[in-house]
Amino acid sequence: MLTFNARQLRQRSLSMLDFNSAALRHQMVEQQIRASGVLDPTVLAVFDEIPRHAFVPDPFQKLAYADCEIPLDHGESMLTPIFQARLASALDLDRTERILEIGTGSGYLTACLACLGAEVTTIDLHPDFIKAAEQRHQTLGLPHPVRYLAADGHRFPAELKDERFDAIALTGSLYLSEPSFYKALEPDGHLFMVLGTDLVQSARRIRRLGDSFSFEETRLFETRIPQLKNAPKPSEFQFS
Repeated sequence: MLTFNARQLRQRSLSMLDFNSAALRHQMVEQQIRASGVLDPTVLAVFDEIPRHAFVPDPFQKLAYADCEIPLDHGESMLTPIFQARLASALDLDRTERILEIGTGSGYLTACLACLGAEVTTIDLHPDFIKAAEQRHQTLGLPHPVRYLAADGHRFPAELKDERFDAIALTGSLYLSEPSFYKALEPDGHLFMVLGTDLVQSARRIRRLGDSFSFEETRLFETRIPQLKNAPKPSEFQFS
């Protein structure tokens, strides 16, 4: 059972769009997300309930449930439903976790994570993204709290330097892994990131092994998503 009021959420979503969004959403879950190998019933249920179209810019409403990226302002994009569901599933959430999301974007994945974990801190470089996401979340109503920060997530804001999270998700790719995210993991916590060049990338899940500062990395799938803004390129790294 979901912990938020699914009936109320569905009614709100149907009032926002004049086509049968519930049917399209269910089709998205069954024909895209489940077919891609995401089988966690809780993840499937959340993606079947959250009205994705409520987070999509008006000119692209007809693509809300399609298997494609959707343009946002500032040259950013809303990632595909399959990618977002794979990310959520990889974090292995059970509604008890403190989650850090780097890259709020439209706020859709943030809403899904707020239904899957205990609380979410979401960071975006663009203050207007943060404001719009918060307004959408207030309209929908979410079961767990969300904290919003307008900051450069790659540089790990000073407000978070002493905080630790059970799950961390990066919605933009990196050329090389960033140690600050590893340090911010709680014991047995999970970090999801995409590493690689503009042409060749792979999604990784990193798990901190208990109280030790040791980590287990699993390659999940090949993909290609935009780089995280301001992430350093290989030529900018200095080696001693």
